[in-house]
Amino acid sequence: MTNKLNTWFVGSENRRSPISIYYPEKRENAEIVLFAHGFKGFKDWGHFPLMQQYIADKGFVVIAFNFSHNGGTIEEAIDFPDLEAFSKNTYQKEVDDVGHVLDWIKVNKELYFEGSKTQQIHIIGHSRGGGIALLAGNKYQEIGKVVTLAAVADFLERLPNKKQLTEWKSKGVHFIKNGRTHQDMPINYEFVETLMNFQKEVNIQRNVENLEKPLLIVHGTNDETVALENAERIKSWKKEAQLAVVNECNHTFNGKHPYTDLKLPKATLEALASSITFLKA
Repeated sequence: MTNKLNTWFVGSENRRSPISIYYPEKRENAEIVLFAHGFKGFKDWGHFPLMQQYIADKGFVVIAFNFSHNGGTIEEAIDFPDLEAFSKNTYQKEVDDVGHVLDWIKVNKELYFEGSKTQQIHIIGHSRGGGIALLAGNKYQEIGKVVTLAAVADFLERLPNKKQLTEWKSKGVHFIKNGRTHQDMPINYEFVETLMNFQKEVNIQRNVENLEKPLLIVHGTNDETVALENAERIKSWKKEAQLAVVNECNHTFNGKHPYTDLKLPKATLEALASSITFLKA
């Protein structure tokens, strides 16, 4: 039976952010898997908790965390009560957050991970979190294997067009409508400036080409948010990487928020089966 513990870590700019740890029934010699959510996401989005539990049921210790500036708080880890924090987020902060989680594991080894293989830490990232996983996998020696779920291949191309960028710069802030919460979510122009100033560091192609870790790329054929072509590009940058294409599958592997079903969607199970096989190989 999988057990779950909720706690927190200190991320970028000393901001506290929630973590959930899923423990398998037999924790001895269990490897650790980090689970990174995407843009406008959080660790408890939709069917993510069921996915995290599924991975733990297969014998892994799963650490699911909110990025420090995703807009959530310790008290309210679901949704986005802190839009000021959200407005200050950058790709660099999210990569740093992964580093902070890795440091947190070391500090809390005896408290939370006794018997686990803390030297075997893998990462799974969804969507934008998949891009972050690729950067973090290249940056942090502690990470062993990398799995991307519907990952983006290029951060720059996700920016709006030139006219919208000019307006964004003029106003200093750009708002994105959250159709589910009906919030106008602000992003400061600092996001663009930081991306432009650190293009080399956050260039996904460069990081994948330099990635000396096993890589699995999982993507759906019907992804309406990040086209399958993104996965094919990532694969082209690392020939030995594995690509698993899931048929009849959208961006969230046919999950949604809120998710009330007790069973995972077929597409999600297929994606997880490929991921588990890869992680255990």
